[in-house]
Amino acid sequence: MFKLKRNYNVNHLPAEEDLSKFAVPYTPEKFTRKELKWLSPFFTNIDKPVFVVKNLPEEVMGALSSRYSRSTRSLRRMFLDEYVGPIVSTENPTRRDLKLRDRFLEYINFLNRSRGIDEVVNVQRSRAFFDRWLAEYGDDSIAEMGGVHLCVEGLSNVAVKEIEDKRIGLSPLEKSTRYVSFAQKRADGEYQYVLPGEIKGTKLESEYKGSMDTLFGTYVELLEPYLEYIKSLYPMGEDETERSFIASRSAKRFDDLRDLLPYSTQTNVALFGNGRAFEDLINRLLGHPLGELRWWGQMILTELEKVVPSFVRRPKTERGGQVQLYRKNIIALKDELYDEAFAKVKTLSQFKKWVSLVSATPNADVEILSSYLFSAGIARSLKDIKEKVKKLTERKRVEFLGKILLERKFNKMNSERSEVRFRKVPRAFENAHYLFEVWARSGDYKDLQRHRQQTQDRQRFNSFWGYDIEDELKKSPFKEKVEMALKVIQELYPKLLRASPYVAQYSVAFAYITHWYMHLTAREIYWIGELRTSPQGRPHYRKICQQIATLAKEKDPSVFQGMMIDYNDYSLARRESEKKIEAKLKSIVK
Repeated sequence: MFKLKRNYNVNHLPAEEDLSKFAVPYTPEKFTRKELKWLSPFFTNIDKPVFVVKNLPEEVMGALSSRYSRSTRSLRRMFLDEYVGPIVSTENPTRRDLKLRDRFLEYINFLNRSRGIDEVVNVQRSRAFFDRWLAEYGDDSIAEMGGVHLCVEGLSNVAVKEIEDKRIGLSPLEKSTRYVSFAQKRADGEYQYVLPGEIKGTKLESEYKGSMDTLFGTYVELLEPYLEYIKSLYPMGEDETERSFIASRSAKRFDDLRDLLPYSTQTNVALFGNGRAFEDLINRLLGHPLGELRWWGQMILTELEKVVPSFVRRPKTERGGQVQLYRKNIIALKDELYDEAFAKVKTLSQFKKWVSLVSATPNADVEILSSYLFSAGIARSLKDIKEKVKKLTERKRVEFLGKILLERKFNKMNSERSEVRFRKVPRAFENAHYLFEVWARSGDYKDLQRHRQQTQDRQRFNSFWGYDIEDELKKSPFKEKVEMALKVIQELYPKLLRASPYVAQYSVAFAYITHWYMHLTAREIYWIGELRTSPQGRPHYRKICQQIATLAKEKDPSVFQGMMIDYNDYSLARRESEKKIEAKLKSIVK
C-alpha cells in the first residue's frame, strides 16, 4: 500500500525537480504568420498550455474569460475570432472601420517593436524597489497591489479543484461541464483525459486508459440520442422560442451526461490573482503529492517570472522549498495520524441522507443581535451589550431580527426573492456558525465548492460511497449503458488505490458521491440558500441547499425567518433562465 513519506531535505528544491513525465498531453495550436503577429503582444507565449494575458483592457479580459468558460476553443483562438477578426477582416468596411483597423495594426506594430508599457515605464526600478523592500521589511502586502491574468489549458479536474481550493486573492473561471461538450478528441486522437505520470509504463496504464475510454465513449455515444429523448420528454412550450428551446434542452443533456466524465477530464481555467496569491498557489502546487500538480506549479512559475518576477522569486529559494515540503509533510502526517487513530476500527461509516447538521453556535440570536448593535454603541463593551440582549425576551429578540430582515425587502412583505437576495444580510450574521456534513455527486460538489466565504474540506474523490444519476437518466432507455460504464470504475479504483490514493482520484466519475463538510456562517447560508435554489440551478445541488436551509431554520427559526428559499421543483433547470435571456436579447436589439 502506498505511503506518502515526510521529507525535510531542501537540497533539491521542488521548483527544480524534473517533472517531464507528468506533463499533460498538449499539442500547440497552429497559427498563421499574421495571427502570430497579432497574438504575440498579448500573450507571454503562443505554444504552451500556461500563459499570461497582457496589454488588454480589463473589460475585454473579463468578457473573454466569460466566453472562455463556455467554449471548446482555446483562449488565444477565441481572441483572434471574436476580437481581432472583426477589426482586421470586416466585410464591406466603412471609413470608420478602416480607420479602426489601421490604428489597431499600428498599435500591434508598436507592441511588437518594443516591450509595450515596459518601454515607457521604468519597470526595472520598480522591481529593484520591491526586492529591496521585501529584504528590509518582509512586507508581503505590497505584492497584493499588482494583479495578473493567467490561463491554464488542459489540466485535469483533480488539478483544477486543488487550484480552486485557493480561496483568498485568486478568482478562477473554469470551463463548464454543464454547457460545453467534451466529445471532441485531442490532436493525438485520444479523448480529453490525463494519464497520471505515476502509472505511465506500469501494468495499470492499459486498464486505466481502457476504463477512461469506456466512460468517454459512452458519453459521446449518448450525446445525440439523449438530447432527442430530453426533447421528447420536454417538448417546446408556447412561450418558448426555438433558441431558448434548443439551449435549455442541450444544457439539460450536458448536465445529465457529465456524470459520466471522470476527474481525469481535461479542462481550462482562467485565473486573476494578486502577486501574493500566486506565490502561495505556486507553493501549494509544488508541495503537492501528485506529479501533475507539481508540474503545473513549475509551468505557472515560469510564465509569471516573465511579467512579475519580483512577486514570485521566493518559490525557488530555500525558504520557498521549506514551505513546499511543509505542505507535503502535513498531508503525509495527516495520513499517518489517521492510520494510527483508526488502526483497530473495522466498521465503516454509512450515510442515509445528503446533509446533516453537525454543530451550531449556541444562542445564535444573541450573538447576532449583540454584534449588530455593537457598532451603534460608543461607551458600551461587547460584553455589556451581550448581557443586555440576553435579558431581552425571546419575543423581543425575534422582533428585532424581523425588523433587520424586513429592511432587505425595502420594508415590503411581498418583495421578489430574485431582488432581495442581492441585498446581503448584515455582517453581524457572520457571528453564528453552522457545520454541515454533505454527501453529493461530484458534479454538485464542483458547483458548491466555488463559495469561498466558508471553511470546507473534502475526503479524496473515491468510489466508496457509490454513485447517483439524474432521475431522467434513471428512467431513460440509456440507464443500463450508463451504469455499465460507471461500474467499470468500481473495478479499477481499488487497484489504483493500492498504488496511490491520490492517483486513484483521476478514475472517479462525477456521478460518484463526494463527502465533504461546509462550515458556514448564517450570512453565507442566506447567500448560498437563496442563490443556489434558483430555478436554473442543477436539481440535485438545489436539494442539497434546500436541506441546508431547512436544517438551519429548524435550529434557529428567528435567525432565518427572512430567508427566501425556492422549494419548487424545476426538472428542466435552464428553461426559465433561457426565456429570460431571450427577453433581454430582444430588449437589446430594440
